[in-house]
Amino acid sequence: MIGVDLIGQIRRAYFEQHRPIKEIVRTLSVSRATVRKVIRGHATEFKYVRGVQPTPKLGDWVEVLTEIIEKEAKLPKRERRSTQRLFEELRGRGYDGAHDSVHRFVKTWREERARVPVRAYVPMSFAPGEAYQFDWSHETITLAGLPLTIKAAHEAVAQPHAVCARLLPGDARAGVRRP
Repeated sequence: MIGVDLIGQIRRAYFEQHRPIKEIVRTLSVSRATVRKVIRGHATEFKYVRGVQPTPKLGDWVEVLTEIIEKEAKLPKRERRSTQRLFEELRGRGYDGAHDSVHRFVKTWREERARVPVRAYVPMSFAPGEAYQFDWSHETITLAGLPLTIKAAHEAVAQPHAVCARLLPGDARAGVRRP
């Protein structure tokens, strides 16, 4: 990648200092084609982006690798193998290509799978006893004219109007239960 600073050096050397292309190539260690492209063009940055990555050796192994990855996708993340381990398995089966090809394929395959939205069903109503919530709180009540702080255990069961509160004075286990 040729950045703005190198493009500026080439243009200053050619247009302001009137140095020949051959000398610019030698001093800045760039090719003549690059110097000509910078002088003739008006771009401020040059990047090379490969459109399609050829995979001649992996081509025959894509089905095998896809099958392995699909099996592993069902496993928990920490039990899945790394691309290095997948490469080693393919190597054991006779693959003679590079690890980079396997890594690139697995990475794009996983990214494509991550973009697929997962369908989930979240029920908005529950059968009695199917859902349950529990929480603690400290409540101040008046008992016999005196303020008292108690721990309250709130239990909510998935049943209409079925909230149960167990009130525990201090750390005592006995309490009052009201439906």
